[in-house]
Amino acid sequence: MASRRRAREIALQVLFEAEVGRQPLADTLGRAREFAPDEDWVFITALCEGTWAAREELDARLAAVTSGWSPERLAGTDRAILRLAAFELLHLGTPAPVVINEAIELAKAYSTEDSGRFVNGVLGALVRPGAGQASVHDR
Repeated sequence: MASRRRAREIALQVLFEAEVGRQPLADTLGRAREFAPDEDWVFITALCEGTWAAREELDARLAAVTSGWSPERLAGTDRAILRLAAFELLHLGTPAPVVINEAIELAKAYSTEDSGRFVNGVLGALVRPGAGQASVHDR
């Protein structure tokens, strides 16, 4: 669904701006409101507020599947994409293939040439059964 893709794109921009620009989430979310269609606003808000509130949990789960790459060592864009996708997988119940594909597309559009493969590998590990604490199957 194209509008959900655009909603995820806006959410990524909001989260990135809030973290890298050290801005309050409410401020960055408020500025994004004018660019978001009304029908997507609830989804965008849920993604942003949920991801922001769950950063510590998400970072711990991501760290469990990224040996040697703690979230703070990741590029800001990749970190925001992974957090956003992990939140959607763990808390919103969106099917894993949809979330992973959308995250890969965001990585290709907003990060480096290799980011799509990296994001795919990390999220694949996150959803793989037996991934321990990081598995979305532990819900």
